Amino acid sequence: MNKEHFLIELKIYLKPLTAQQQAFILNKYETIFEERSTAGETEEEIAKSLGKPRGIAEEILQEFDITVPEKKLERDGWQEFQPVTNDDYYYEEIPEHPYEDAYRSYERPRHSGFTRFFQVAGVLSFNFLLMFWLIFAFTMVLFSCWLVAIVFLFSPILGGISVFSGFNDGTMFQLFVSVFLSGSGIIGLLILTPLTKFFGKALRRYLQWNIRVLRGEI
Repeated sequence: MNKEHFLIELKIYLKPLTAQQQAFILNKYETIFEERSTAGETEEEIAKSLGKPRGIAEEILQEFDITVPEKKLERDGWQEFQPVTNDDYYYEEIPEHPYEDAYRSYERPRHSGFTRFFQVAGVLSFNFLLMFWLIFAFTMVLFSCWLVAIVFLFSPILGGISVFSGFNDGTMFQLFVSVFLSGSGIIGLLILTPLTKFFGKALRRYLQWNIRVLRGEI
């Protein structure tokens, strides 16, 4: 019996103890194996001199007033575990929901022609009289802001050209202003990017809602 075999079997019999107690005892015997192996003894000789793991476990468990559990050991102390088959598992059939069939067969009632007419007419009128102009105005404002931010971003190029074309106090002032505008353009782009994404998502959802209304799904 080598060290690994000895410690595994000892751990099996020490199972009634807590995990911390098991770890303390196993570390103790592992240290014994390491020290005596360094002295020149083999693992088999050390295990034989220590005695059977069951006997060691009995003495330890008696100190805790615990009876050693019976274990089926085979093959020189190794514990053999039987493979688990599918028959060992218990499958519980989940009953179907009592309203599942009714829910599946449920269909949204069809609207009458009169109701559908007012739905379509109301949506088209609302979009033409209000939403179309609001969306158009916001789109133009957003486009203008993007255009200004991009122009501000590349304004140092114009300032650099003016410096190379003729250096004077006015050109230095223009260069300073162009750098300031470039920073403003960067800030503007950082603000416009999430704002544009939000507007795009909102517009897409609104269009999807209109399509559902026109199809009679709502």
